Amino acid sequence: MSKGQVIIVGAGVLGLSCAVQLSRSGHNVTVIARDLPGDSHIDYASPWAGAHFRPSLAKSPAEQLEQQLMRDTYSELEMLAKEHPESGVKIVPAIEYFDSADTNSFLAKENGYIDWPDFRILKSDEYPAHHEGIQLGVTYRSWVLNSPVYLQWCRKQAEEKGVEFVRANIRSLDEAVAIFQQKGQGNRESDIRAVINATGRGFNDPDSFPSRGQFIIVSNQCDKTISHHWADGSSTVIIPRPLGGGTVIGGTKEPNNWSEDISDTATETILKRVAGICPELIKKENPVAGSNYGFDIRQVYIARRPMRRGGLRLEKEILSQGIPLVHCYGAGASGFKISWGVAKQVELLVANTQLLLNDPLEAS
Repeated sequence: MSKGQVIIVGAGVLGLSCAVQLSRSGHNVTVIARDLPGDSHIDYASPWAGAHFRPSLAKSPAEQLEQQLMRDTYSELEMLAKEHPESGVKIVPAIEYFDSADTNSFLAKENGYIDWPDFRILKSDEYPAHHEGIQLGVTYRSWVLNSPVYLQWCRKQAEEKGVEFVRANIRSLDEAVAIFQQKGQGNRESDIRAVINATGRGFNDPDSFPSRGQFIIVSNQCDKTISHHWADGSSTVIIPRPLGGGTVIGGTKEPNNWSEDISDTATETILKRVAGICPELIKKENPVAGSNYGFDIRQVYIARRPMRRGGLRLEKEILSQGIPLVHCYGAGASGFKISWGVAKQVELLVANTQLLLNDPLEAS
């Protein structure tokens, strides 16, 4: 027996995860979105994502909640890597280097950073050859995924559970309800159990903004993720994509930069830095010199991360028609890392028929 109709607005990783989770638990689900898996719009962030796991410190209640969402997601993706490798998920070792780090905070057990599988502090002789600036190195077990493949897999899983996908460029959540009703699937507001706002930056949210990122996909193969956090606040990442997706390297973080133009300077910096921290990535037949530093470049691309001041908005509200509404957007660069944890929390909020106005979800 159905638990009721749910409308999800948005088909990024959060929207798709919610669709699968809610359909698994017996809800009828309709996803309404401008962009669907297989699309490549610059504001459709999910297929562009490097999509890998790296821990974060958990000092505040918000950080503790995010870490719990990350742990729930880790468990789900670890299972998918074992049971459904066709989903594009794989478990790999991960390495992180820090040029500036509060070691005591990183290693304090209450902050949760050291509790991830296979965590170990690296010895200095395990650092790259030219590592004068590195103050701390760690390793742990991570997951990576091929985001375009994974999104298509999620859509297929949802459709097999009866989820319907509707392409529409809407300007409000009320419009999503109207589109659903026009399809003749629900003539009364009471037919709709909840609407899920998984739109990335939301609708007219003054706290939401884009963060421009430039990345490169290369054919060079790597068997682990590597992240180097530089003293100037920038980061360099190396993320293998399973199932023939090459390796994502990058990148940049440029809040409120709307430009779609590729920066040759950024490309040069990325290639040079990656060649320095992972020389084994370079093809032996290519010299580590010249404009490409020995990399076989498939694509240089720009995408916009859906950022939000205050972080993820995960709370419940009521639409003007009296329909329960759950917000889950503004995850920034953490969308994949928290996706299944968010989906499970959304399921709990949908199950709660006493949805209250602006009642934020607290860490449990």
